[in-house]
Amino acid sequence: MKKTLLILFVLLGQFAIAQTSAPVKREVVGRDVGQLKGIRISGRIIDTITGEALVGATVTVPEINVTRITDTNGNFDLVLDRAEYNLVFRYVGYEMVDYPITAVGDGRITIRMIQEDFELDDVVIYGRDPDKNIKSTDMGAVTLSMNTMRELPPFLGEVDIVRSLATLPGVSQVGEASSGLNVRGGGVDQNLIQFGGAPIYNPSHMFGLFTAFNADVVNDVTLYKAVVPSRFGGRSSAILDILPKAGSIDKWGGDLMLSNYSGKISLNGPIVKDKVSVLGGFRISYINWFLQSMSNVTLRNSNANFYDGNLIISAPVSEKNEFTYSYYTSYDDFAFASDTTISWRNTAHSLQWKSQFSDKFSLEALGYYSLYDYGIFNNSGINDFTINSDIKDIGGRLNLTYAFSPTNKVVVGGVYKQIEIQPGELVPTGNEDILPKKVQDEFGREMAAHFQHEFELGQKFGFSYGARYDLYQYFGPRVVRTYAENQPKSDGSAIAETVYQDGEEIQSYDGFGPRASIRYSFNKSTSIKAGYNKMYQFIHLISNTATIAPSDVWKLSDQFLKPQIADQYSLGFYKNFKGNIFETSIEVYYKDLQNVVEYKDGANLILQNHIETELIPAQGQSYGAELYIKKNLGRLTGWISYTYSRSLRRVITPYEEENINNGEWYASNFDKPNDLTLIGNYKVSTNTSISATFAYSTGRPITLPQAKFDYSGNSLAYFDSRNQDRLPDFHRLDFAVNFKLKGSGKFFDGNWTFSILNVYGRKNPFSVYFDDAEGAPPQSFRLALLGVPLPSLSYAIKF
Repeated sequence: MKKTLLILFVLLGQFAIAQTSAPVKREVVGRDVGQLKGIRISGRIIDTITGEALVGATVTVPEINVTRITDTNGNFDLVLDRAEYNLVFRYVGYEMVDYPITAVGDGRITIRMIQEDFELDDVVIYGRDPDKNIKSTDMGAVTLSMNTMRELPPFLGEVDIVRSLATLPGVSQVGEASSGLNVRGGGVDQNLIQFGGAPIYNPSHMFGLFTAFNADVVNDVTLYKAVVPSRFGGRSSAILDILPKAGSIDKWGGDLMLSNYSGKISLNGPIVKDKVSVLGGFRISYINWFLQSMSNVTLRNSNANFYDGNLIISAPVSEKNEFTYSYYTSYDDFAFASDTTISWRNTAHSLQWKSQFSDKFSLEALGYYSLYDYGIFNNSGINDFTINSDIKDIGGRLNLTYAFSPTNKVVVGGVYKQIEIQPGELVPTGNEDILPKKVQDEFGREMAAHFQHEFELGQKFGFSYGARYDLYQYFGPRVVRTYAENQPKSDGSAIAETVYQDGEEIQSYDGFGPRASIRYSFNKSTSIKAGYNKMYQFIHLISNTATIAPSDVWKLSDQFLKPQIADQYSLGFYKNFKGNIFETSIEVYYKDLQNVVEYKDGANLILQNHIETELIPAQGQSYGAELYIKKNLGRLTGWISYTYSRSLRRVITPYEEENINNGEWYASNFDKPNDLTLIGNYKVSTNTSISATFAYSTGRPITLPQAKFDYSGNSLAYFDSRNQDRLPDFHRLDFAVNFKLKGSGKFFDGNWTFSILNVYGRKNPFSVYFDDAEGAPPQSFRLALLGVPLPSLSYAIKF
């Protein structure tokens, strides 16, 4: 064959689109051919090649200026009068479809769309609805398709989902090797990250150098950072919802990518033709040569490995019922030069059922199992040991949606989950005198009921309001201390112990969380929105580092550690220009936090059976302004995002020795007042594009010693105030060239991407440490993980 299967698919798809776009009127005839008004036209939009539903595609009726967005099954509904119309279907990265109809009665249609031919003059990268930011009541909700993220310079050779989101206003990371996201002044544990509906507790490889999600099996990602829909809860900052792809129900195909740091492959196709599909993906690293090129001696003498895998089985058994099973696993091990190995693993299963009982009533049910386990292994030959820990999260949810009309719907539902934490167990593996130790297990249960109502009043007003009631219970078995009154909690102030049996309730909390937003449209291109959001969080990351590390401790709320409570207020102004070519917005917010976890000075957090003696409750507040300017169309596309924000903490207790910074407000570990990102993508020709990202941010806070003193022959550091110093400001330029080669064989007919990370070799410090020489002041040194330009080359094909 002289042409690849991919080219054949594209040509066939273009022919199908050309046939669809022909100026032929289709009569949509149903059960009431005599009616003149209230004709209901429903349908489903799917990918021509894969057959998967296109979620969030837009259906526009220009004759009456009406636009609808497809639901999670790719379905849409229109109510029309008897007349001729030209339906216009759009989806980011796909060819637009014109579909003329003559509506004479109720009916249903199926629209097949194909991805854009990249030889077009313009590449449209705006969201699924070009003016959704103006018309919707969503605040702080951002959905990025994989086509949009592929426009960004790849990180170490491939698309990075988490780092793509960090280019948006209000979203940041604390450094170059940091996992998770800091959203509007929140910690990484204040975000719920879920893949296929199952929570993922550590979304990173290599301590944050890589994201632990294979982009080839992801359909899109949605980040909720302001007014979170009431069906989500359990976290106090943000929700990151990652939806997997579905395999093709028609034919087999796949993706292959190789870079100088990692490789991945995916394969998808029908198990039962037109009924059941499967999609499998696997990614693996060969990163050790990269570590050996680093300037840091410890990293250069270390070893690292990681992999992740996915399996998605989708069964659209009918137009109204679809079942999806998703399996996800990831594994890391990192061996330091000191013979210490750290490993962590995520495992997640989920099963989802979506059903459209009628044109108005639909159901979504999901059950999941998630496991996160991690360990530290010392194999030095002296005092060998292993420390193990894990989190098991099992739950399910049910959502019922009733649509009174396309602009008026109600969602009600319930959530149940139970969490079991094994905080840590020390197991000696040598012959030395190390005693085994096991921290008490924890068991908790969360239940919630929620509702949400979204509706529009004319063209000007849109409303969304709802509430969520959360109930949390903390159970035994557990031995709980009683501490003396009027004394700080410590081993010395413990006066009694209470033994709770298995299944016996120790503590419970509940809370009512209202959520609401309102939109007022001045015209088709301008609107203003306001929103309020209240959320509860019952699990906490106990850490004195700025990012997730395997040595961190996850802890459930108990009688000493109350749930975090967040109240957020948001206000935004949105304006599009020149037919949605330019999209702009400015949002301001204020967030009040209660019961934030802080640690005492000198706290010992590892293998601590009564960790309440090391922790203190804190108040938190964050506020800021976010500016976003995006160009959606043309040879040059991209966006500018700027955020000014503050994230502060305050600790005031009855005991002076426990107060931090004398009870004054101080910066949190992830407070970065200024954060600027510039994204540009220039299409040089039909086969070549250039992209660049420049990022600047204020350096994160750190605590530096103010002096040193000698005590009993030992030199000790003296620390005055917490987080009163800062690392130097961060800035970095990344650059990439993407081009297609038209080779004589399939192997050379793919996408090649050359990128340079850290173009001008900025030594951004990840941390600062001190070397204490006798008779001299302590000398400070910076640890920079990426201190030189780092090139990568990747090659990807579809087959």
